[in-house]
Amino acid sequence: MNKKPNITLVDKTLLIKRPIAKVFEFLANHENYIKWFPGVVAIAAVDKLPHGTVGKIYSETLRLPTGRHRRIAIKVVESRFPALFMTEGTFAPVHPRMELRLSEQSAQETNLNLRFLSRSQSVIARFLIRTLVKKAFSRQSEVGLLKLKNILEEQTT
Repeated sequence: MNKKPNITLVDKTLLIKRPIAKVFEFLANHENYIKWFPGVVAIAAVDKLPHGTVGKIYSETLRLPTGRHRRIAIKVVESRFPALFMTEGTFAPVHPRMELRLSEQSAQETNLNLRFLSRSQSVIARFLIRTLVKKAFSRQSEVGLLKLKNILEEQTT
C-alpha cells in the first residue's frame, strides 16, 4: 500500500523581534504551548528527558470545538537547535505534526515558520480534514502566532 502524503493544514511565517536562540528555547519547552496556542487547556511532560530532546513525550489536553476535552500524547520527533522543533500527536483522525522552523533574520530578529500537517491515511478522514479541520487550525494558528509574538517580544531576558 502506498503511503499518502501529509495534508498541509497551516503554513504561516512571521517575524519575531527576539534572537533565534531565545525563540527556540521557548518553543522547545513544549509546556509553553499552553501559553500561546488556543484550545490547549493543560500540558505536562510525562518523562524526565530535557525539553527539546527527541523522544520526549507530553500529555496535552485540548478543548475541542464541541466544548469537550480530549487528552493526547505529543512526542518530540525532531529537534535541531536553533532551527527546527517538530512534534507529532496521537489525536485521531488528524494525526497532527507540528513543524516549527526558525531562521535568523538578524541578531535580534527571527523568522518563524509554523506548519501543521495531518498524517492521516484514511480517505474519509482526509476529506473531513480538508473541509472542516483545516479552517479551524488556520484560525487558531493566526491567533496563536500573534500571541506567541507578543509573549516573546515582551520578554527582556
